[in-house]
Amino acid sequence: MGLDCSHDAFHGAYSAFNSFRQAVAFAIGGSFPPHYKRDEKGSFLRDEADKLIRDTSLDDESVYTGDDYTQEKYPGLFEFLSHSDCDGEISPEMCKAVADDLEPLLEKMPDECFGHIARDGGYRQVLQRFIDGCRAAHAAGEPLDFH
Repeated sequence: MGLDCSHDAFHGAYSAFNSFRQAVAFAIGGSFPPHYKRDEKGSFLRDEADKLIRDTSLDDESVYTGDDYTQEKYPGLFEFLSHSDCDGEISPEMCKAVADDLEPLLEKMPDECFGHIARDGGYRQVLQRFIDGCRAAHAAGEPLDFH
């Protein structure tokens, strides 16, 4: 059981989609809950017991973005970050905006990954697949379905 998106955009655990959005938020200089500390390359910081270190200075009910990333300038990015991780859809028009806003982030994605993200080739490949799915939905005039 997990998240399946139409147009082959994403298939994996809900936790993998959450990790994917955390990586996108990191790529724009922000953070997606639950917030974990990372080094400058995007690798997670760990304690002596090899557990991820939470960033308790950030509110786990909030998504943080870099200073240059506003909802007005990047509506597709905000649609991606705020969309339900288990149901709903993104309209064909918004799919284009999502793809356009996410594409410049490909080279900024962190390298460290695990689980379904690693299985699918890492954050860059997962992001490219999501972009391709959004573009396919837009081209077909169909929404990107989350189920």
